[in-house]
Amino acid sequence: MLNSTEALLEEEISRAEEIVLSRHDNQDFDSTLLREDNLIIYRDGQMISQQSSTDREIFSRIIEGGGEGNTFLLDDIGGHDYMVRVSNLSGFFDEDMAIIKYRDLEDINESMTAVTMIILASGFVLFLITTSFAFFLINRITRPLINLKNAAFRTAKGKYNTIETKSRDEIGELTLAFNKMNNDIQNNIEQIEHEKNLREQIFTSINEGVLYFDREVKLIYSNQKGNLLYDYLKSQPDTFEHFHNDIREIAQYRRPAVERVEIKDRHMQFSYTPVEQDHELFGVILLIRDITEEVNTEKMRSEFIANVSHELKTPMVMLSGYSEALIDDIVTGPDEIKEMAGIIKDESDRMNTMVNELITIARMDTGSDFFNIDENDFGDLLEKLAARFRHEMQENGISFTVDTHDSNLLFNFDYDKINQVLTNLLDNAIRYTSEGDGIKIDVTEAGRFAIIEVSDTGAGILPEHQERVFERFYKVDESRTRGKHGTGLGLYIVRSIIHRHNGTIELESEFGSGTTFRIVLPKTNEER
Repeated sequence: MLNSTEALLEEEISRAEEIVLSRHDNQDFDSTLLREDNLIIYRDGQMISQQSSTDREIFSRIIEGGGEGNTFLLDDIGGHDYMVRVSNLSGFFDEDMAIIKYRDLEDINESMTAVTMIILASGFVLFLITTSFAFFLINRITRPLINLKNAAFRTAKGKYNTIETKSRDEIGELTLAFNKMNNDIQNNIEQIEHEKNLREQIFTSINEGVLYFDREVKLIYSNQKGNLLYDYLKSQPDTFEHFHNDIREIAQYRRPAVERVEIKDRHMQFSYTPVEQDHELFGVILLIRDITEEVNTEKMRSEFIANVSHELKTPMVMLSGYSEALIDDIVTGPDEIKEMAGIIKDESDRMNTMVNELITIARMDTGSDFFNIDENDFGDLLEKLAARFRHEMQENGISFTVDTHDSNLLFNFDYDKINQVLTNLLDNAIRYTSEGDGIKIDVTEAGRFAIIEVSDTGAGILPEHQERVFERFYKVDESRTRGKHGTGLGLYIVRSIIHRHNGTIELESEFGSGTTFRIVLPKTNEER
């Protein structure tokens, strides 16, 4: 706009110059030009114009040197800005002559202000449009991507979730792909966890310790049993070092191996298996089996077979010898014949007892031993038991008492099996008592339980034997027993019968002072 105003001033000043230069009478062109607005004539320091306040202010500014060049701007004249054009015509006259033409810029300023407002309004509208578009982009592109990023972080933390799909564009397809991947990961993780838990349950349920070592003999995995055995091995420094060396050798030569190790009173079997694939070794699996019970059982079985062989051999020799003596008429007297026949009878009974105990154990091991648990009179059982043992007690000088404390003795039990239990306990008591000692059966009630105690004042049992007397084939030192020796099966049979009655049996003994067996039986019972 300033350029167009300047061009307009140029045209107007040129027209005024033509008028001035075409007329020689100064008065003539002065009157002609003075009718024009915004025109000032400078002549010899005098101002010729319509003498408006604006003319005087502009002329004063020019005289004071308020502008440079032919065209310039003067501001703040009566609150307005003006563009001024000066044309010097002194060269054409004998006196100083100049034409001054000016234009008010108020309209231009107003136009520029309007344009500025339009530009600002347009910018604001454009800002709103771009902001709306930005929000659109955020909602359609950026926000879904942020949701995908947050969902990916949640997935990394194990928190699986499905993102809602709001479009079918590339972002929507990416979201669908992410949801599928997320679900697949969740399903795979759940399956792996399930397989891991199943494996843990399987490994925990087996009785062997399972341990996995890497090539550096670092323990990577072990089940519960393996942890216990590994901790036990660590408590034995020498064995533990030997054990680590074995793993290193297995890892080096990549050959499986099995060995048995005895640590103090425990026996263990180590089975080493290298883990490799495509000729690359990953580690060694070790299966530790505690075979202490098996070794002890085998040892006791061997001892039992030797003892049974010895026990059977003695009566067999005596049966054979006394039978030959009777057949060959070596003894002919009635008393001698009766004595030999009695010995043959005793040895036959002894052999029969041993065979019956072996049969009983075999039936218990296979679960084929039948129990008839029903309501019976325990008092009747005690009376018959006392009558059967009283004569033997008197012969050995042992006092025998039965005390029921007026208890209710009608409850559920297998008559024959409990009779066998008490018979075995009384036989043991007689063997470990001497003349002058006493044996007592005491029966009390405790709620729904019957408590039977069989006690004696005999030799007692050493502490190291007390925890093992109920084991199969285990026998205490027989040098302290009287008369017949046992086979080491009686108390094992006693405990098995009591357990089948859902009861318990405990032992209290002080060496040299006597022994008490305490049996607790439920009155209402079913076979276990």
